[in-house]
Amino acid sequence: MTRGPERSQPREEVLCAPRGIGPDGDYPAPEQPEAFRSWFEREGFVVVRRAVPAAACQRAVQAFREEVLPDRDAWFERHATGKFERHVYTDAGFMKFPIMNLQDLSSRRHPRFKALGLDVLTQPTIQRALEVLLGEPGRAVYTMYFDGNQATWAHRDGSYFDAQRPGTMIGVWVAAEDIHPGAGRFYVVPGSHRIAVAGERAEPHGVAYKARMAEFVRNGPLDCVAPGLRQGDAILWTSLTIHGSLPTTEPRFSRRSFTAHYVPRSQSWQWNTGARTGSRSTVVNDVEIVLQRDESTLLRKAWNTLRLDLPRLYRVANGAREALARGRTE
Repeated sequence: MTRGPERSQPREEVLCAPRGIGPDGDYPAPEQPEAFRSWFEREGFVVVRRAVPAAACQRAVQAFREEVLPDRDAWFERHATGKFERHVYTDAGFMKFPIMNLQDLSSRRHPRFKALGLDVLTQPTIQRALEVLLGEPGRAVYTMYFDGNQATWAHRDGSYFDAQRPGTMIGVWVAAEDIHPGAGRFYVVPGSHRIAVAGERAEPHGVAYKARMAEFVRNGPLDCVAPGLRQGDAILWTSLTIHGSLPTTEPRFSRRSFTAHYVPRSQSWQWNTGARTGSRSTVVNDVEIVLQRDESTLLRKAWNTLRLDLPRLYRVANGAREALARGRTE
């Protein structure tokens, strides 16, 4: 376990594994379906060791480093703002803010990273684990890639989006490298999927929601667990389980990882903070992945193509559009 000052840790004591199991986390495996499902339903999360071959992780990371990281012109949808923004780099040269929705990236500009990243998230072991937990195959609705650590706030995914039946969506976070303890490990609050937090129905993007969740993690009745994850390990959690990331204490280390959120294939999904939906999809390794890019009109489709494939021109056009909008309000 690790200890740190309250101002830097989500809780004074952060465990490397739930109490009662070994320091390496002796979690049941998908090959033990009853024990695997029972653990997940009780704790709200589970770790699957070696869910993805190390070689698949290495290929995807190398494609990121060659195609995406040095691309200072490209615009990517970001998790923290939900907007399309260019890279912000840490002092160590890592991409600070994660990329959302790899399935919507340009197949012309970032073809290898897009294909190899989605391959990581649709590996057979992950799909087998999801089928044990969901009782059927899953459909991916959101994907992400992390390079550095944005220090994600404590939250439930279900506050933002979920399966048609709330609580049945499952998140998957794959370590694309051995995650160093100082890089900002992923943490969960076991059992939190069964406990309501006072005031958590506030706007989930707002200060009040984040403060309530942080207070619950810091002083609530449940442990905070940041599992040690090696390359290819995956952590799965329910949409109601509170989770986030630890602060980075050693910024020279990256935390390269891929994330996807899966709903049962028989269910639709819902965006809980707006009217956003996705009706188009693609298929990777026989897994359906919902496309989130809005192409409902020819104008939006043209605008997306401009942003994806001609980012310099998009920058000029977007600047002109914003200037026109400002002029209308003045």
